[in-house]
Amino acid sequence: MRFHYALVDDILKQEEFDRRIEEKIASYGGAIDETAAALLVVEELGRSHQKIEAITISPSLVSFFGKVIQVTDPKEFTRDDGSTGCVSRVELADSTGSIPLVLWDEMAAGVRELEEGTVIEVIGRPKKGRITEVHALAVRETSVEITISEEKSRSFSSSADIDARILVIEPPRTFTRRDGVEVTIQEAIIGDPSGCARFITWEPALLEGISEGASVRITGAKRRSSDDGIEYIAQEGTTIIPLDEEIGFSFRKTSEVHDKGVYSVRGTITSLHPPRQFTTRRGQPSWVRNLFIDGPLRIVIWGDRACEPFLCGETIEIYNAGARLNRYGDVELSVGFGSAIRVVTDKTEERVIEGVIILTSEGMALSDGKNIYVIEPSDLRLATRYRISGRLSGRRLVVDEATPLPADSVSLKERAAALATPSLSPSGVGY
Repeated sequence: MRFHYALVDDILKQEEFDRRIEEKIASYGGAIDETAAALLVVEELGRSHQKIEAITISPSLVSFFGKVIQVTDPKEFTRDDGSTGCVSRVELADSTGSIPLVLWDEMAAGVRELEEGTVIEVIGRPKKGRITEVHALAVRETSVEITISEEKSRSFSSSADIDARILVIEPPRTFTRRDGVEVTIQEAIIGDPSGCARFITWEPALLEGISEGASVRITGAKRRSSDDGIEYIAQEGTTIIPLDEEIGFSFRKTSEVHDKGVYSVRGTITSLHPPRQFTTRRGQPSWVRNLFIDGPLRIVIWGDRACEPFLCGETIEIYNAGARLNRYGDVELSVGFGSAIRVVTDKTEERVIEGVIILTSEGMALSDGKNIYVIEPSDLRLATRYRISGRLSGRRLVVDEATPLPADSVSLKERAAALATPSLSPSGVGY
């Protein structure tokens, strides 16, 4: 009974919970045991068990049944206070979906007792990791049976090999996990004639020597499928082998993008809005930007990528983006977590251009007095004169070398004179 009391301890005292259980057993003429009675009491109080599909990030506790699909060995770590902790993860599933269960300390140490196929009852708190996960507060084995269809089973975590083309390789990212361990993750987007998927590795060396556009065979990766798309997670024995034959991949037409689903498209920017800053639910500043390709299709770019320079008339490629209906009822593609966007550059020419760094609605730019070139990277100092050597494609200038120049007083006077309004000069003032 104490197991289920954790779900309602914020609204009932233990004595009242026990009393209700005794009443429930009596009302059934003693035909149910304490566990069944506790479940009925919890359900009456609005804290019933959920299906995995319904679990979302919430400050409240959740309870659910799940079948053990995969168990990872416990790992020890050292906390900031010098004490030793232990963590493990268990993949659970039911007929609606799957979710990672995170176990800490004593529960993690006992994870080896769990066998695949065992059904367990969980009380825990949903939290946001790389995906939604539940951090366990109480776990126990149960006699409840969970039947999962063969089709659904294939969508859960499983080892898989795939031949694919490397479409995008993101730079490695290093961060500190909750357990204090610093880890590095690297992501890529891969594709074949059937579409796109994310590839994730915690060992960036796995992608060393692999370039975008290469066709490869990935072996021993864990495959996971959901409404947000497909991802392959590298395991200890995962390998990436270059292939001689080219793996095909094609973009969807923008007219084929409908509500829901994951798409990769290519199109020309017809209009764009400036980046807009906002505050996330975690209180962190972030950015969002809207642009349109081929006229009607809205692209919403999230995070730091919203501040990257994009120009009307440029061709862009968008990979693995989720479609949804916005508040106006229009379909839009969201370029955020797990997606990528690339500008397709035309022929480039080597150029040396002198000018002043200015800020435009399209981003940081270089003005030589006649033309304005959007620059990347955009880490040069505003209002400073530079001599830039780089590669020019249309109005986009990729900086290879930037040398600050001293202010040219003659040039400044000439430019100021050109901007002056004659009617404001002393000779143009009438009395």
